[in-house]
Amino acid sequence: MGWNTLTPGQPCALLEGIADGDYAYFVHSYAIGIGAATVASCGYGAPFSACVQWRNFYGAQFHPERSAAVGARLLKNFLSMH
Repeated sequence: MGWNTLTPGQPCALLEGIADGDYAYFVHSYAIGIGAATVASCGYGAPFSACVQWRNFYGAQFHPERSAAVGARLLKNFLSMH
């Protein structure tokens, strides 16, 4: 829980403009492991999925509304998707 860095993996429109090492705010202590849907990861003891995409489904483990500029960018990216 708290601020941690993101590591974008495969290209994803949701993460456009978010760089490797940018900070996001995580509130929950549970996490999903790295898998085929992982588009960004984070490490806290072990690597876990910070953002996922599967077809037209997207998810973020961190809280965009509390993640300052990174969260605002993610929400802007989401809202601009068709």
